[in-house]
Amino acid sequence: MKETSTRIERLKDDILNGPIIKTLLVLGWPVIISNALQMLYNLVDTYWLGKIGKVAVSAPTVGFPVVFLLISLGFGFSIAGVSLVSQHTGAGSSENANKAAGQVISFMLVSSVVLSAIGYGIAPGLLRTLMGVPEEVFPKALIYIRIIFAGLPLMFVFFAFRSLIRGIGDMITPMLVTGASVIANILLDPLLIFGFGIVPGMGVAGAALATVLSRGSASVLAIYLLFSGRLEIHLHLRNLILKLRWVKQILRIGLPSGIGQAGTAVGSVLLMGLISRLGVVAVSAYGIGQRIIRLLNVAIWGLASPLTTMIGQNIGAENESRASSIAKRAYGLSFFTLVTLALLVFLLRRPLFGVFIDDPEVIEAGARFLGIFLWSIPFFGVFRLTSSVFRGSGHTRPPMIMSLVRLIPLRVGISYLLAFGVVGVNLGTDGIWLGLFTSNFVVGIMAFSWFLTGTWKERTIEEEESEETMSEEPTESTETPELSGSSLDQ
Repeated sequence: MKETSTRIERLKDDILNGPIIKTLLVLGWPVIISNALQMLYNLVDTYWLGKIGKVAVSAPTVGFPVVFLLISLGFGFSIAGVSLVSQHTGAGSSENANKAAGQVISFMLVSSVVLSAIGYGIAPGLLRTLMGVPEEVFPKALIYIRIIFAGLPLMFVFFAFRSLIRGIGDMITPMLVTGASVIANILLDPLLIFGFGIVPGMGVAGAALATVLSRGSASVLAIYLLFSGRLEIHLHLRNLILKLRWVKQILRIGLPSGIGQAGTAVGSVLLMGLISRLGVVAVSAYGIGQRIIRLLNVAIWGLASPLTTMIGQNIGAENESRASSIAKRAYGLSFFTLVTLALLVFLLRRPLFGVFIDDPEVIEAGARFLGIFLWSIPFFGVFRLTSSVFRGSGHTRPPMIMSLVRLIPLRVGISYLLAFGVVGVNLGTDGIWLGLFTSNFVVGIMAFSWFLTGTWKERTIEEEESEETMSEEPTESTETPELSGSSLDQ
Protein backbone atom coordinates (compact mmCIF):
# COMPACT_ATOMS: atom_id res chain seq x y z
CA MET A 1 0.00 0.00 0.00
CA LYS A 2 2.81 2.41 0.92
CA GLU A 3 4.70 1.61 -2.30
CA THR A 4 1.56 2.18 -4.39
CA SER A 5 0.89 5.50 -2.65
CA THR A 6 4.48 6.65 -3.23
CA ARG A 7 4.29 5.64 -6.90
CA ILE A 8 1.04 7.54 -7.44
CA GLU A 9 2.37 10.66 -5.69
CA ARG A 10 5.44 10.58 -7.91
CA LEU A 11 3.24 10.19 -11.00
CA LYS A 12 1.06 13.12 -9.92
CA ASP A 13 4.15 15.30 -9.76
CA ASP A 14 5.31 14.08 -13.19
CA ILE A 15 1.86 14.77 -14.66
CA LEU A 16 2.02 18.38 -13.48
CA ASN A 17 5.74 19.06 -13.82
CA GLY A 18 7.67 16.16 -15.37
CA PRO A 19 8.88 15.35 -18.91
CA ILE A 20 5.85 15.07 -21.18
CA ILE A 21 6.69 12.19 -23.55
CA LYS A 22 8.20 10.09 -20.78
CA THR A 23 5.15 10.61 -18.56
CA LEU A 24 2.77 9.78 -21.42
CA LEU A 25 4.65 6.54 -22.03
CA VAL A 26 4.89 5.65 -18.33
CA LEU A 27 1.14 6.16 -17.99
CA GLY A 28 0.41 4.65 -21.39
CA TRP A 29 2.16 1.28 -21.33
CA PRO A 30 -0.21 -0.25 -18.74
CA VAL A 31 -3.16 1.05 -20.80
CA ILE A 32 -1.71 -0.52 -23.96
CA ILE A 33 -1.33 -3.85 -22.18
CA SER A 34 -4.78 -3.50 -20.60
CA ASN A 35 -6.43 -2.80 -23.96
CA ALA A 36 -4.45 -5.54 -25.67
CA LEU A 37 -5.85 -7.84 -23.01
CA GLN A 38 -9.32 -6.42 -23.65
CA MET A 39 -8.91 -7.28 -27.32
CA LEU A 40 -8.36 -10.89 -26.29
CA TYR A 41 -12.02 -11.06 -25.26
CA ASN A 42 -13.07 -10.64 -28.88
CA LEU A 43 -10.09 -12.40 -30.42
CA VAL A 44 -10.51 -15.51 -28.27
CA ASP A 45 -14.26 -15.55 -29.02
CA THR A 46 -13.56 -15.16 -32.74
CA TYR A 47 -10.89 -17.84 -32.72
CA TRP A 48 -13.05 -20.49 -31.05
CA LEU A 49 -16.28 -19.55 -32.84
CA GLY A 50 -14.37 -19.66 -36.14
CA LYS A 51 -13.91 -23.39 -35.49
CA ILE A 52 -17.69 -23.72 -35.70
CA GLY A 53 -18.14 -21.67 -38.89
CA LYS A 54 -18.83 -18.25 -40.38
CA VAL A 55 -22.40 -18.09 -39.03
CA ALA A 56 -21.09 -18.45 -35.47
CA VAL A 57 -18.45 -15.75 -36.13
CA SER A 58 -21.11 -13.45 -37.58
CA ALA A 59 -23.41 -13.64 -34.53
CA PRO A 60 -21.25 -11.52 -32.15
CA THR A 61 -20.31 -9.26 -35.07
CA VAL A 62 -23.89 -8.26 -35.83
CA GLY A 63 -24.87 -8.40 -32.15
CA PHE A 64 -22.19 -6.11 -30.77
CA PRO A 65 -23.55 -2.84 -32.30
CA VAL A 66 -26.89 -3.52 -30.59
CA VAL A 67 -25.13 -4.09 -27.25
CA PHE A 68 -22.98 -1.01 -27.75
CA LEU A 69 -26.09 1.07 -28.46
CA LEU A 70 -27.13 0.60 -24.83
CA ILE A 71 -23.79 0.40 -23.04
CA SER A 72 -22.62 3.59 -24.78
CA LEU A 73 -24.32 5.61 -22.05
CA GLY A 74 -22.25 3.72 -19.51
CA PHE A 75 -19.09 4.69 -21.35
CA GLY A 76 -20.28 8.29 -21.36
CA PHE A 77 -20.82 8.41 -17.62
CA SER A 78 -17.45 6.76 -17.02
CA ILE A 79 -15.95 9.72 -18.90
CA ALA A 80 -17.56 11.96 -16.27
CA GLY A 81 -15.77 9.87 -13.65
CA VAL A 82 -12.28 10.27 -15.09
CA SER A 83 -12.86 13.99 -15.75
CA LEU A 84 -14.13 14.75 -12.24
CA VAL A 85 -11.54 12.63 -10.44
CA SER A 86 -8.59 13.94 -12.49
CA GLN A 87 -9.59 17.60 -12.11
CA HIS A 88 -10.21 17.29 -8.35
CA THR A 89 -6.89 15.46 -8.02
CA GLY A 90 -5.10 18.23 -9.91
CA ALA A 91 -6.80 20.80 -7.69
CA GLY A 92 -5.47 18.96 -4.60
CA SER A 93 -8.82 17.70 -3.25
CA SER A 94 -8.65 13.94 -2.60
CA GLU A 95 -11.85 14.14 -0.54
CA ASN A 96 -13.87 15.42 -3.49
CA ALA A 97 -12.19 12.86 -5.75
CA ASN A 98 -13.50 10.11 -3.42
CA LYS A 99 -16.97 11.64 -3.40
CA ALA A 100 -17.03 11.86 -7.18
CA ALA A 101 -15.94 8.23 -7.47
CA GLY A 102 -18.69 6.97 -5.18
CA GLN A 103 -21.36 8.99 -6.97
CA VAL A 104 -20.27 7.73 -10.40
CA ILE A 105 -20.29 4.09 -9.22
CA SER A 106 -23.83 4.41 -7.83
CA PHE A 107 -25.15 6.34 -10.80
CA MET A 108 -23.78 3.82 -13.29
CA LEU A 109 -25.10 0.86 -11.31
CA VAL A 110 -28.64 2.27 -11.24
CA SER A 111 -28.58 3.22 -14.92
CA SER A 112 -27.20 -0.20 -15.93
CA VAL A 113 -30.17 -2.03 -14.38
CA VAL A 114 -32.58 0.11 -16.40
CA LEU A 115 -30.60 -0.25 -19.64
CA SER A 116 -30.26 -4.00 -19.13
CA ALA A 117 -34.04 -4.44 -19.03
CA ILE A 118 -34.58 -2.18 -22.05
CA GLY A 119 -31.90 -3.90 -24.13
CA TYR A 120 -33.22 -7.38 -23.38
CA GLY A 121 -36.70 -6.37 -24.56
CA ILE A 122 -35.91 -4.45 -27.74
CA ALA A 123 -33.13 -6.75 -29.03
CA PRO A 124 -35.28 -8.78 -31.51
CA GLY A 125 -36.74 -5.68 -33.13
CA LEU A 126 -33.35 -4.05 -33.54
CA LEU A 127 -31.82 -7.14 -35.13
CA ARG A 128 -34.67 -7.78 -37.55
CA THR A 129 -36.01 -4.34 -38.44
CA LEU A 130 -33.10 -1.95 -38.09
CA MET A 131 -30.21 -4.20 -39.05
CA GLY A 132 -31.79 -6.76 -41.37
CA VAL A 133 -29.68 -9.57 -39.90
CA PRO A 134 -29.54 -12.67 -42.17
CA GLU A 135 -32.05 -15.29 -41.05
CA GLU A 136 -29.42 -17.96 -40.45
CA VAL A 137 -27.53 -15.61 -38.09
CA PHE A 138 -30.52 -14.11 -36.21
CA PRO A 139 -31.17 -16.82 -33.54
CA LYS A 140 -27.53 -17.00 -32.47
CA ALA A 141 -27.12 -13.20 -32.47
CA LEU A 142 -30.25 -12.81 -30.31
CA ILE A 143 -29.04 -15.35 -27.74
CA TYR A 144 -25.63 -13.68 -27.61
CA ILE A 145 -26.82 -10.14 -26.96
CA ARG A 146 -29.52 -11.13 -24.46
CA ILE A 147 -26.95 -12.87 -22.28
CA ILE A 148 -24.69 -9.83 -22.51
CA PHE A 149 -27.57 -7.52 -21.53
CA ALA A 150 -28.40 -9.70 -18.52
CA GLY A 151 -24.85 -9.15 -17.23
CA LEU A 152 -24.76 -5.43 -17.96
CA PRO A 153 -24.65 -4.18 -14.32
CA LEU A 154 -21.50 -6.20 -13.67
CA MET A 155 -19.88 -4.77 -16.79
CA PHE A 156 -20.79 -1.18 -15.86
CA VAL A 157 -19.11 -1.48 -12.46
CA PHE A 158 -15.91 -2.56 -14.16
CA PHE A 159 -16.09 0.33 -16.67
CA ALA A 160 -16.52 2.80 -13.82
CA PHE A 161 -13.65 1.36 -11.77
CA ARG A 162 -11.25 1.50 -14.71
CA SER A 163 -12.02 5.16 -15.46
CA LEU A 164 -11.99 6.35 -11.85
CA ILE A 165 -8.63 4.79 -11.01
CA ARG A 166 -7.08 6.16 -14.18
CA GLY A 167 -8.30 9.61 -13.16
CA ILE A 168 -5.78 9.69 -10.31
CA GLY A 169 -3.00 8.45 -12.60
CA ASP A 170 -3.00 4.77 -11.53
CA MET A 171 -2.91 2.82 -14.79
CA ILE A 172 -1.35 -0.35 -13.39
CA THR A 173 -4.20 -1.50 -11.11
CA PRO A 174 -6.82 -1.51 -13.94
CA MET A 175 -4.31 -3.45 -16.06
CA LEU A 176 -3.92 -6.13 -13.38
CA VAL A 177 -7.68 -6.44 -12.84
CA THR A 178 -8.24 -6.64 -16.60
CA GLY A 179 -5.56 -9.33 -16.85
CA ALA A 180 -7.30 -11.46 -14.23
CA SER A 181 -10.58 -11.07 -16.10
CA VAL A 182 -9.04 -12.04 -19.44
CA ILE A 183 -7.44 -15.15 -17.96
CA ALA A 184 -10.87 -16.17 -16.67
CA ASN A 185 -12.35 -15.58 -20.15
CA ILE A 186 -9.61 -17.61 -21.87
CA LEU A 187 -10.32 -20.54 -19.57
CA LEU A 188 -14.10 -20.28 -19.78
CA ASP A 189 -14.46 -19.74 -23.55
CA PRO A 190 -13.58 -23.21 -24.90
CA LEU A 191 -15.20 -24.86 -21.87
CA LEU A 192 -18.57 -23.16 -22.39
CA ILE A 193 -18.50 -23.04 -26.21
CA PHE A 194 -17.66 -26.73 -26.78
CA GLY A 195 -18.44 -28.26 -23.38
CA PHE A 196 -16.43 -30.67 -21.29
CA GLY A 197 -17.61 -33.48 -19.02
CA ILE A 198 -20.85 -32.48 -17.37
CA VAL A 199 -20.67 -28.95 -18.85
CA PRO A 200 -22.73 -28.86 -22.08
CA GLY A 201 -21.43 -27.12 -25.19
CA MET A 202 -23.40 -23.89 -25.69
CA GLY A 203 -21.76 -22.47 -28.82
CA VAL A 204 -22.36 -18.73 -29.25
CA ALA A 205 -24.27 -18.59 -25.95
CA GLY A 206 -21.21 -20.02 -24.21
CA ALA A 207 -19.01 -17.24 -25.58
CA ALA A 208 -21.44 -14.62 -24.23
CA LEU A 209 -21.70 -16.32 -20.83
CA ALA A 210 -17.91 -16.54 -20.57
CA THR A 211 -17.69 -12.79 -21.17
CA VAL A 212 -20.29 -11.99 -18.50
CA LEU A 213 -18.74 -14.27 -15.89
CA SER A 214 -15.20 -12.99 -16.48
CA ARG A 215 -16.33 -9.33 -16.39
CA GLY A 216 -18.31 -10.11 -13.26
CA SER A 217 -15.23 -11.46 -11.50
CA ALA A 218 -13.40 -8.23 -12.38
CA SER A 219 -16.24 -6.14 -10.95
CA VAL A 220 -16.23 -8.03 -7.65
CA LEU A 221 -12.48 -7.50 -7.35
CA ALA A 222 -12.88 -3.81 -8.26
CA ILE A 223 -15.47 -3.19 -5.53
CA TYR A 224 -13.24 -4.88 -2.97
CA LEU A 225 -10.26 -2.71 -3.92
CA LEU A 226 -12.24 0.54 -3.85
CA PHE A 227 -13.51 -0.12 -0.31
CA SER A 228 -10.34 -1.74 1.05
CA GLY A 229 -8.24 1.41 1.37
CA ARG A 230 -5.49 -0.16 -0.75
CA LEU A 231 -5.91 2.46 -3.50
CA GLU A 232 -5.68 6.23 -3.64
CA ILE A 233 -9.48 6.24 -4.02
CA HIS A 234 -11.02 4.94 -0.80
CA LEU A 235 -14.81 4.60 -0.81
CA HIS A 236 -17.19 4.35 2.13
CA LEU A 237 -20.87 3.44 2.01
CA ARG A 238 -21.83 7.09 2.55
CA ASN A 239 -20.12 7.98 -0.73
CA LEU A 240 -22.62 5.81 -2.60
CA ILE A 241 -25.71 7.76 -1.51
CA LEU A 242 -26.61 9.79 -4.60
CA LYS A 243 -26.72 13.57 -4.13
CA LEU A 244 -28.35 15.99 -6.52
CA ARG A 245 -25.33 18.31 -6.94
CA TRP A 246 -23.12 15.39 -7.96
CA VAL A 247 -25.76 13.85 -10.21
CA LYS A 248 -26.04 17.18 -12.02
CA GLN A 249 -22.28 17.24 -12.62
CA ILE A 250 -22.27 13.62 -13.82
CA LEU A 251 -25.13 14.35 -16.23
CA ARG A 252 -23.62 17.64 -17.37
CA ILE A 253 -20.30 16.02 -18.26
CA GLY A 254 -21.38 12.46 -18.96
CA LEU A 255 -24.61 12.93 -20.93
CA PRO A 256 -23.06 14.64 -23.99
CA SER A 257 -20.37 11.98 -24.02
CA GLY A 258 -23.02 9.28 -23.69
CA ILE A 259 -25.03 10.80 -26.53
CA GLY A 260 -21.90 10.89 -28.68
CA GLN A 261 -21.22 7.25 -27.85
CA ALA A 262 -24.86 6.39 -28.53
CA GLY A 263 -24.58 8.15 -31.88
CA THR A 264 -21.54 6.00 -32.59
CA ALA A 265 -23.57 2.95 -31.65
CA VAL A 266 -26.53 3.97 -33.85
CA GLY A 267 -24.12 4.56 -36.71
CA SER A 268 -22.59 1.12 -36.10
CA VAL A 269 -26.04 -0.50 -36.08
CA LEU A 270 -27.01 1.23 -39.33
CA LEU A 271 -23.66 0.38 -40.91
CA MET A 272 -24.00 -3.24 -39.83
CA GLY A 273 -27.43 -3.22 -41.47
CA LEU A 274 -25.86 -2.10 -44.76
CA ILE A 275 -23.13 -4.73 -44.55
CA SER A 276 -25.64 -7.45 -43.65
CA ARG A 277 -27.48 -6.79 -46.91
CA LEU A 278 -24.31 -7.70 -48.80
CA GLY A 279 -24.21 -11.22 -47.32
CA VAL A 280 -22.47 -13.39 -44.76
CA VAL A 281 -19.06 -13.13 -46.46
CA ALA A 282 -19.10 -9.33 -46.12
CA VAL A 283 -20.22 -9.58 -42.49
CA SER A 284 -17.49 -12.09 -41.65
CA ALA A 285 -14.80 -10.06 -43.44
CA TYR A 286 -15.85 -6.90 -41.62
CA GLY A 287 -16.10 -8.66 -38.25
CA ILE A 288 -12.65 -10.23 -38.40
CA GLY A 289 -11.17 -7.08 -39.97
CA GLN A 290 -12.51 -4.95 -37.14
CA ARG A 291 -10.89 -7.22 -34.60
CA ILE A 292 -7.56 -6.79 -36.37
CA ILE A 293 -8.09 -3.01 -36.56
CA ARG A 294 -8.70 -2.95 -32.81
CA LEU A 295 -5.12 -4.11 -32.34
CA LEU A 296 -4.10 -0.76 -33.85
CA ASN A 297 -6.60 0.98 -31.62
CA VAL A 298 -4.63 -0.36 -28.65
CA ALA A 299 -1.92 2.15 -29.58
CA ILE A 300 -4.52 4.95 -29.76
CA TRP A 301 -5.91 4.09 -26.33
CA GLY A 302 -2.37 3.86 -25.00
CA LEU A 303 -2.11 7.62 -25.55
CA ALA A 304 -5.77 8.64 -25.26
CA SER A 305 -6.33 7.44 -21.69
CA PRO A 306 -3.19 9.01 -20.15
CA LEU A 307 -3.86 12.15 -22.20
CA THR A 308 -7.31 12.49 -20.57
CA THR A 309 -5.72 12.14 -17.12
CA MET A 310 -2.86 14.56 -17.82
CA ILE A 311 -5.14 17.18 -19.38
CA GLY A 312 -7.63 16.86 -16.51
CA GLN A 313 -5.05 17.24 -13.76
CA ASN A 314 -3.26 20.16 -15.44
CA ILE A 315 -6.51 21.98 -16.15
CA GLY A 316 -7.54 21.32 -12.54
CA ALA A 317 -4.22 22.89 -11.46
CA GLU A 318 -4.86 25.81 -13.86
CA ASN A 319 -1.78 25.03 -15.96
CA GLU A 320 -3.23 25.57 -19.44
CA SER A 321 0.06 26.12 -21.30
CA ARG A 322 1.45 22.76 -20.14
CA ALA A 323 -1.83 21.06 -21.06
CA SER A 324 -1.52 22.43 -24.59
CA SER A 325 2.07 21.19 -24.89
CA ILE A 326 1.02 17.73 -23.68
CA ALA A 327 -1.68 17.49 -26.34
CA LYS A 328 0.61 18.53 -29.20
CA ARG A 329 3.29 16.02 -28.21
CA ALA A 330 0.65 13.28 -28.07
CA TYR A 331 -0.60 14.14 -31.58
CA GLY A 332 2.86 13.79 -33.10
CA LEU A 333 3.65 10.52 -31.35
CA SER A 334 0.26 9.01 -32.26
CA PHE A 335 0.36 9.89 -35.96
CA PHE A 336 3.85 8.48 -36.49
CA THR A 337 3.05 5.26 -34.58
CA LEU A 338 -0.22 4.62 -36.41
CA VAL A 339 1.24 5.15 -39.89
CA THR A 340 3.95 2.59 -39.04
CA LEU A 341 1.47 0.04 -37.67
CA ALA A 342 -0.92 0.52 -40.60
CA LEU A 343 1.88 -0.29 -43.04
CA LEU A 344 2.80 -3.42 -41.07
CA VAL A 345 -0.80 -4.72 -40.96
CA PHE A 346 -1.27 -3.93 -44.66
CA LEU A 347 1.69 -6.15 -45.56
CA LEU A 348 0.42 -9.00 -43.34
CA ARG A 349 -3.32 -8.64 -43.96
CA ARG A 350 -3.95 -12.03 -45.62
CA PRO A 351 -1.97 -14.13 -43.10
CA LEU A 352 -3.70 -12.27 -40.28
CA PHE A 353 -7.13 -13.19 -41.65
CA GLY A 354 -5.97 -16.77 -42.11
CA VAL A 355 -5.40 -17.05 -38.35
CA PHE A 356 -9.13 -16.67 -37.72
CA ILE A 357 -10.79 -18.46 -40.63
CA ASP A 358 -9.80 -20.73 -43.54
CA ASP A 359 -12.53 -19.60 -45.96
CA PRO A 360 -10.68 -18.18 -49.05
CA GLU A 361 -13.61 -15.94 -49.99
CA VAL A 362 -13.71 -14.30 -46.56
CA ILE A 363 -9.90 -13.90 -46.50
CA GLU A 364 -9.89 -12.13 -49.87
CA ALA A 365 -12.82 -9.87 -48.93
CA GLY A 366 -11.11 -9.03 -45.64
CA ALA A 367 -7.81 -8.20 -47.34
CA ARG A 368 -9.70 -5.79 -49.61
CA PHE A 369 -11.33 -4.16 -46.58
CA LEU A 370 -8.01 -3.60 -44.81
CA GLY A 371 -6.32 -2.40 -47.99
CA ILE A 372 -8.79 0.49 -48.24
CA PHE A 373 -9.58 1.29 -44.61
CA LEU A 374 -6.20 1.03 -42.89
CA TRP A 375 -4.89 4.37 -44.13
CA SER A 376 -7.60 6.32 -42.30
CA ILE A 377 -6.51 5.03 -38.87
CA PRO A 378 -3.91 7.82 -38.22
CA PHE A 379 -6.69 10.39 -38.74
CA PHE A 380 -8.97 8.45 -36.40
CA GLY A 381 -6.14 8.76 -33.87
CA VAL A 382 -6.26 12.56 -34.21
CA PHE A 383 -10.01 12.50 -33.60
CA ARG A 384 -9.68 10.20 -30.59
CA LEU A 385 -6.91 12.26 -28.96
CA THR A 386 -8.87 15.49 -29.51
CA SER A 387 -11.84 13.87 -27.78
CA SER A 388 -9.56 12.99 -24.86
CA VAL A 389 -8.36 16.59 -24.60
CA PHE A 390 -11.90 17.96 -24.39
CA ARG A 391 -13.15 15.20 -22.10
CA GLY A 392 -10.23 15.58 -19.72
CA SER A 393 -11.29 19.15 -19.00
CA GLY A 394 -14.98 18.21 -18.88
CA HIS A 395 -15.97 19.78 -22.21
CA THR A 396 -17.83 16.84 -23.71
CA ARG A 397 -20.09 18.53 -26.28
CA PRO A 398 -17.44 18.93 -29.02
CA PRO A 399 -16.56 15.20 -28.93
CA MET A 400 -20.29 14.45 -29.05
CA ILE A 401 -20.76 16.60 -32.15
CA MET A 402 -17.71 15.12 -33.88
CA SER A 403 -18.84 11.56 -33.10
CA LEU A 404 -22.30 12.16 -34.51
CA VAL A 405 -20.95 13.78 -37.68
CA ARG A 406 -18.41 11.01 -38.18
CA LEU A 407 -20.79 8.10 -37.83
CA ILE A 408 -24.11 9.11 -39.33
CA PRO A 409 -23.79 11.61 -42.23
CA LEU A 410 -20.22 10.65 -43.13
CA ARG A 411 -19.82 6.96 -42.41
CA VAL A 412 -23.35 5.64 -42.93
CA GLY A 413 -24.40 8.26 -45.48
CA ILE A 414 -21.41 7.98 -47.80
CA SER A 415 -21.28 4.18 -47.46
CA TYR A 416 -24.93 3.91 -48.49
CA LEU A 417 -24.53 6.24 -51.46
CA LEU A 418 -21.45 4.45 -52.80
CA ALA A 419 -22.46 0.86 -52.05
CA PHE A 420 -25.99 0.76 -53.43
CA GLY A 421 -25.90 2.96 -56.50
CA VAL A 422 -27.97 5.83 -55.13
CA VAL A 423 -25.82 8.40 -56.97
CA GLY A 424 -25.21 6.26 -60.03
CA VAL A 425 -22.21 4.50 -58.45
CA ASN A 426 -22.65 0.92 -57.28
CA LEU A 427 -19.42 -0.23 -55.64
CA GLY A 428 -20.88 -2.87 -53.31
CA THR A 429 -18.56 -3.70 -50.42
CA ASP A 430 -15.89 -1.32 -51.74
CA GLY A 431 -18.40 1.49 -51.30
CA ILE A 432 -18.75 0.58 -47.64
CA TRP A 433 -15.00 0.48 -47.12
CA LEU A 434 -14.55 3.85 -48.86
CA GLY A 435 -17.26 5.34 -46.64
CA LEU A 436 -15.39 4.16 -43.57
CA PHE A 437 -12.16 5.68 -44.85
CA THR A 438 -13.78 9.03 -45.66
CA SER A 439 -15.44 9.38 -42.26
CA ASN A 440 -12.15 8.98 -40.36
CA PHE A 441 -10.19 11.26 -42.68
CA VAL A 442 -12.68 14.13 -42.57
CA VAL A 443 -13.33 14.00 -38.82
CA GLY A 444 -9.59 13.91 -38.11
CA ILE A 445 -9.14 17.24 -39.91
CA MET A 446 -12.23 18.62 -38.17
CA ALA A 447 -11.02 17.52 -34.74
CA PHE A 448 -7.58 19.10 -34.99
CA SER A 449 -9.12 22.38 -36.17
CA TRP A 450 -11.41 22.38 -33.13
CA PHE A 451 -8.47 21.70 -30.81
CA LEU A 452 -6.68 24.78 -32.16
CA THR A 453 -9.58 27.02 -31.02
CA GLY A 454 -8.50 26.43 -27.38
CA THR A 455 -12.08 26.26 -26.04
CA TRP A 456 -11.15 23.19 -23.98
CA LYS A 457 -8.83 25.04 -21.57
CA GLU A 458 -11.38 26.11 -18.92
CA ARG A 459 -12.03 24.11 -15.73
CA THR A 460 -15.49 22.62 -15.25
CA ILE A 461 -15.32 21.22 -11.71
CA GLU A 462 -17.20 22.51 -8.69
CA GLU A 463 -15.50 22.12 -5.32
CA GLU A 464 -17.50 21.01 -2.30
CA GLU A 465 -16.48 22.22 1.14
CA SER A 466 -15.12 19.51 3.42
CA GLU A 467 -16.98 18.56 6.58
CA GLU A 468 -14.04 19.83 8.64
CA THR A 469 -14.11 23.27 7.03
CA MET A 470 -17.86 23.55 7.44
CA SER A 471 -17.67 22.72 11.15
CA GLU A 472 -14.80 25.15 11.80
CA GLU A 473 -16.45 28.04 9.93
CA PRO A 474 -20.21 27.81 10.61
CA THR A 475 -20.81 31.42 9.65
CA GLU A 476 -19.68 30.87 6.06
CA SER A 477 -22.23 30.15 3.37
CA THR A 478 -22.44 26.45 2.43
CA GLU A 479 -23.46 27.22 -1.12
CA THR A 480 -21.15 25.43 -3.54
CA PRO A 481 -18.82 27.85 -5.34
CA GLU A 482 -18.17 27.36 -9.04
CA LEU A 483 -14.46 27.50 -9.62
CA SER A 484 -14.89 27.38 -13.37
CA GLY A 485 -16.82 30.65 -13.41
CA SER A 486 -18.98 29.55 -16.31
CA SER A 487 -21.21 26.88 -17.68
CA LEU A 488 -19.83 23.52 -18.76
CA ASP A 489 -19.31 24.18 -22.46
CA GLN A 490 -19.16 27.50 -24.20
